Amino acid sequence: MILKQAQHGTTRVLTVDRPAARNAINRELSERLVDELHQVDGDPSVHAVVLASACPEVFLSGGDLKELGRLPMDASGAAQVMALGLELSAVESCAVPVIAAVGGAAFGGGCELLMMCDLLVMEQQASLHFVHARMGLTPAWGGTTRLIERVGSARAADILLSARAIRAEEALAMGLARKLVAPGQAVAGALAIAAELDQQPREAVATVKRSLLASKQARRAEAFEAERKVFRSAWGSPAHQAAFAVRNGKRGKTRGSGST
Repeated sequence: MILKQAQHGTTRVLTVDRPAARNAINRELSERLVDELHQVDGDPSVHAVVLASACPEVFLSGGDLKELGRLPMDASGAAQVMALGLELSAVESCAVPVIAAVGGAAFGGGCELLMMCDLLVMEQQASLHFVHARMGLTPAWGGTTRLIERVGSARAADILLSARAIRAEEALAMGLARKLVAPGQAVAGALAIAAELDQQPREAVATVKRSLLASKQARRAEAFEAERKVFRSAWGSPAHQAAFAVRNGKRGKTRGSGST
């Protein structure tokens, strides 16, 4: 089972469980997650979603290298990667707040998925790694635009150009994280925030979410298309192919890990 489901009062907890693949995002995981979120949309008894990880060290990796390795290094391959991101945007458009309970490291596309969540709770040892540049790539799922929205263009440039680790305390200081908690307490911290939000009626919260998303989308159309254009040019480039070959060679036993 790659995605576990549990109910805590009015909060649905969805736990990614692909330890052998370091919680890399493959199509099956994406489909399962999107299906669960669509069920939440139609269930008035669910007032919030907590996205968690069963793997203590890694919250989410990027795209699954096994799947990515089967894609052509041309425009059609780039299109398939971007289509996965469009599918995952169901995280952002979910009717109720999605709170990420980050207990480990998030890499590449995993960070992009986190930017689709409404709020992040991070354990003190957790970290974010926007490592796209190391793979000769750029964000493919709207990560550049969403990161700029959250931290501003100067900080986004530092994060994306350096590909350095963003530790939990820094993430809190720059507004990426809503709350820091002790090791092992990410889910509890996220559930506590969900309980706070539950003081408002579900429909009122859903209305605010729709309003926030509509405001963002009104400014995003050109930015998202610009991102996709750059990603298409980077996919299959010499830098990308070289980085992909090195990553596969160095991590033959953990090919599920990814960083797209």
